[in-house]
Amino acid sequence: MACWLFTSCAAPAQRLTTGDMSITRPGATAVVVVHSRSGNTAALGLRISEAMGSDYIRLETPPGAGDTYLSYTERNDKVDINPRSADLARYRLVFLGSPIWFWHPTAFIYTFINNNDLSGKKVVLFYTNQGGLAKDAIDEWKAIVQKRGGTVIDVIGINRNEFENDAALQSEIKTQVEKHKRVWINKSD
Repeated sequence: MACWLFTSCAAPAQRLTTGDMSITRPGATAVVVVHSRSGNTAALGLRISEAMGSDYIRLETPPGAGDTYLSYTERNDKVDINPRSADLARYRLVFLGSPIWFWHPTAFIYTFINNNDLSGKKVVLFYTNQGGLAKDAIDEWKAIVQKRGGTVIDVIGINRNEFENDAALQSEIKTQVEKHKRVWINKSD
């Protein structure tokens, strides 16, 4: 399949309902905030939210964002998202998730981070990718979190190219969350 500036080589954008955008759990002390276009990073975020009993917020982005090269935003651009900020005061642990676009996390998760106070928060970064990851991408992401007052305690990433089908990807998501969960609990206290 040929990819052009006006077409997409990416998977289709996931169709969302209002129920896909947030989950609130009584007494939650952790929150998952995720940008996901095709649904893979959201699947990882939902699994984390379930395992940790945390609240869940999926960032809403403009229609078509990232569908083609022309609708791609540079990671340091300020972009429209909803919500731009959230009251994170009651959370001890914040999970921030993004797909990797052009070797870095997206402008959508960076915009959220830059509009929120992460002071005193333990932070876990998570991502999915289907191509490369820049050598400095995670360090840059950590630096943005640190600038906003947060401390990154873990990073979890899944390369979708390593799985031949969705069932294998979902199995790996479950395995990775269970593997990291103990670290998150121990380091968040």
